[in-house]
Amino acid sequence: MKLSKEELALHDEMARRLPELVEEYFKRPEITSLGVSLKTVNDKLIPSLSYTFGVKKKLPLAKVSNPIPAVLLGCPTDVVEFEIQDNNLAAPDAVADATRNEKTDPLIGGISISANGELMQGGKEIAGNGTLGVMINKKGDKNPYMITCAHVLAGTTTKLGSDVCQQSKWQTTLNYCHDCASLKDYYRENVFFERDSDTIDAWLDCAIARKGYFRNADIGKVYGVGNIISGFAEISAALIGEEVMKSGITTEITTGEVKSITESLKVKKFDGTETVAHNVITIRGDGGYFSRPGDSGAAVFKTDDSTMIGVLFGSAASSGLGLVSPIDAVSSKWPDLQF
Repeated sequence: MKLSKEELALHDEMARRLPELVEEYFKRPEITSLGVSLKTVNDKLIPSLSYTFGVKKKLPLAKVSNPIPAVLLGCPTDVVEFEIQDNNLAAPDAVADATRNEKTDPLIGGISISANGELMQGGKEIAGNGTLGVMINKKGDKNPYMITCAHVLAGTTTKLGSDVCQQSKWQTTLNYCHDCASLKDYYRENVFFERDSDTIDAWLDCAIARKGYFRNADIGKVYGVGNIISGFAEISAALIGEEVMKSGITTEITTGEVKSITESLKVKKFDGTETVAHNVITIRGDGGYFSRPGDSGAAVFKTDDSTMIGVLFGSAASSGLGLVSPIDAVSSKWPDLQF
């Protein structure tokens, strides 16, 4: 699905007005998200843009006391059910494909990883698995790095240098960590960077970990996928409607369409307080969910040229949308990463 030249131009104009709408409407507790997005008609995406509002529960219009206007700032609106999953890790032993839980050498994307111990998130100790997104080189370093989500490896008490377990320690008999990598850096916040000469802020839930001495790595390779991730995609309105793919430990290989690159949504920080994540990429899965808890950390990439658009960090509980930190936010913090 490709947007017309007129829709592409409209997208950028709508995006410029989006922050004022977010500021106004996020004061309402029932509003969970808002972005410039492909419109949904009869449960299908169409190549037409709208200001799309997410709500916890979509009600018949007659039962809504303060409905969203049909037109805002001269543009159509849409309302969909949207509520983010609170916990995006997979429970130990809940991964369907057992081979993704096995110790793997060389390391590749799409396999199970965990922190070496419980994570403190939202004031609670949690244990679980996430997905190794992809192995990538770092300029000037002889050891490759893994890309995944911050919340897969880090919490409120996590220290840099902490061990990363692959095989996930929850899949070993004695909760033994193989120390396959060490956590080097992470962000779980809005970060500012340049995109097309404009300064924007985008939610970055991402961590990098340096491969251990006794493990090998296949750069760009992803479990179950024949193509190798070859580089970073350009993040622009032209990405909307593109088919993308991911390989995660819970829903395995799924494809979907890019619905929005400008989604703002309410998320919880590590300490449990709420904040607003900006310029999130949303993916609508083909025929169902694009992702579930445990897929966090998976690399999301275009199916036509295998360039990476970002890192999957969450899922919408009801709609099945995949939530992605854009790759230019990743490269803004770690410019030396390269395939």
